[in-house]
Amino acid sequence: MSKRSLVNVLKIILLSTILLVGSVHAATTEVDVVRYASDGVTILDETTVNYTWMEANLPVLGDGVTHYYHQGPVFVDDANETLEQEYRWNQTEDTNVLEKDMGAVKGTNLKDICDLVGGMSSGETLSVKASDGLSRTFAYENVYGYSSREGPIVLTWYVDGLGAYPSGSYPDTGYSDGMRLVWFADTSTNPWGVNAFGNYDWYLAADEPYWYYYYGSATEKYPTTTGLSVKYVSEIKIYSDDPAPVTEIIFEGNVTLADGTFLWTDSGGTEHTVPNLTPHGALEAAFQQDSFTYGGGWAGSKS
Repeated sequence: MSKRSLVNVLKIILLSTILLVGSVHAATTEVDVVRYASDGVTILDETTVNYTWMEANLPVLGDGVTHYYHQGPVFVDDANETLEQEYRWNQTEDTNVLEKDMGAVKGTNLKDICDLVGGMSSGETLSVKASDGLSRTFAYENVYGYSSREGPIVLTWYVDGLGAYPSGSYPDTGYSDGMRLVWFADTSTNPWGVNAFGNYDWYLAADEPYWYYYYGSATEKYPTTTGLSVKYVSEIKIYSDDPAPVTEIIFEGNVTLADGTFLWTDSGGTEHTVPNLTPHGALEAAFQQDSFTYGGGWAGSKS
């Protein structure tokens, strides 16, 4: 292979790699919302909405000016395990906060999106999944029963005020991490008076199974709320406690079909000749055998 051919091949491989990475980590513009029955399989309701529809039809949270922050890991070690945990949960919310600026974001309250398919009830959970496969699970209490300190979970589809994105960006105009989960926490705890969702906020708000840690090693883990901020959100799955609907069986048994036809009169009064050896014929045979009621008007008899 010549040197020029080798260079061209390498260019193609590099371009293919870039395109592959871009497709895996692309911003999302719509989200599938599904509510499952208690069996985790049966779909009770589902819908798909895009950010333009949400902006126009659901309450918008965020003013495009106020910045919202999460908190990264607090890398403090101590021989005293109790003190070490206190340092890492960082009740004063004064470490690795301003570095985790999510921008002046706007978006839609997660609970309002859930309500499109019937919402959630106490004790239920939902899973928020990204287009790259990452997912996080949250409890009803944090989606619907949040305190002002924790704030609502917001699916953000607009960002401003950060150099990482073009000014006033939507997912298809430069908000490359959107749609993204951001907590709209209050300003009550941190020393700067910013809207920060701190590690200790989540400690107080969520049950332990929902806490998130950054693992520095196999034995050292550090709480962080940035790991809850799912990017490229594409699916919201609600796992309800409602039972799956029971299918009503109107006929169970065998029918014998003989060659021939029968007459059927539709709702408009038009008469049709229908062959017996058809699905419609089987339905008529079952009707004649079991006398159940279903749509359509019948006339005449089989010939």
